[in-house]
Amino acid sequence: MDEMNETQSGVEKTVAAPVADTEATLLGAAIVCPVCNTENSPGEKYCGECGFLLSSTPGEAVPAVEEGEQARLVDPAGQREYLLHPGENSVGRESTDVLLGDSTVSRRHALLVLDSGKCWIEDLGSANGTFVAGKQIQQGERMELADGTELKFGSAIFSVKLPAVEGEAIEAAEEEAPAEAPAAEVEAIEQAAPEVSPVARLVSTTDPGRDFAVVPGPNTIGRGAGNSIVLGDDPYVSSSHAELIADDSGLWLVDVGSTNGTVLNGTKIAPNERVAVNLGDEIAIGQSTFRLEAPVEASEPQAGDESAAAD
Repeated sequence: MDEMNETQSGVEKTVAAPVADTEATLLGAAIVCPVCNTENSPGEKYCGECGFLLSSTPGEAVPAVEEGEQARLVDPAGQREYLLHPGENSVGRESTDVLLGDSTVSRRHALLVLDSGKCWIEDLGSANGTFVAGKQIQQGERMELADGTELKFGSAIFSVKLPAVEGEAIEAAEEEAPAEAPAAEVEAIEQAAPEVSPVARLVSTTDPGRDFAVVPGPNTIGRGAGNSIVLGDDPYVSSSHAELIADDSGLWLVDVGSTNGTVLNGTKIAPNERVAVNLGDEIAIGQSTFRLEAPVEASEPQAGDESAAAD
C-alpha cells in the first residue's frame, strides 16, 4: 500500500515550469531601408548603406530650413553647425541627434531641450563633462541657456544660437543695422579688393557642367547657404559637411562630423582628420561625386586684341 501511495504520489507530482525572466531586455527589430532593403540597427536615423532618412518616405521632399529661423549649435569658426528641433536633442558620439565624432565625447553625453523659445542643457553622466560658459555642470543638473552661450562637450566647443523672440528681433535689427556707406566708398572698396586665383576645382562626375573653384585657405562644403561650396539640392549632405583646405603644404580634405560621411577614392575618411588629396582624386559627398582637377588657366591675349596690355 505504501509503495502504491509512493507511486501515485510520484505520478501526481506537478513539475514546476521555468519562470520567465521578466526583466530581460527585448531586442528591437531591425529597420529595413525602403530604398536599398538594407537592415539597420534599431535607433538608426539614416541607412548605413545608402544614407536614406529612415523616418521619411521614398520620393518625399526633405523640408528646407531657412537660415536663422531654427536654433542650432555652431563651432567657433562658424563653419560647422547642427540644427536643433523642438523638444529633446541628444548630444553624443553614437546614435544621437547631434552626432560628434570626437573621442572625448561620450556615446550619450548631454541633452539640449527646446521649449517655448527657451533652451536648457543637461549632462547625462558623461566621462569628460559638460561645460557651460567655462563652468562644469553636474549630472542631471538642468541649466537654461542664453543666445551665444559657449558649450563644451569633452573637448568639442560650440556656441548655441537661438532665434530671437518676436518683437525682440525687430528691436535688435534696428539697433544693430549699420549705416549705409556712400556708393562711391563701396565702389572704391570693391575695386581695391584683390582677386583670388583658384588653386584647383571640383568638377562633378554625376552632374555635368557643375564646377566649383577651390581657393587658398579653407573651402567649406555643405548644404547651408553660408558655405563656400553649396550643395543645397542634396538632402544627404549635412549643413556643414566637409572642408577642402589649400595651404603652403598642399591640399587637405576634412570631414567635419557629417551625418553620412565623406568618401575619398572609395574609402570613407575619419571625421575631423586632415587627409592629403591630389589632383585626380575622387571625392563623394552625399549623393554627389566630384573629381579634383587643376584650375582653368586664363587665356593669353592674342596679337591685335584691343584688350591686350600695351608695351
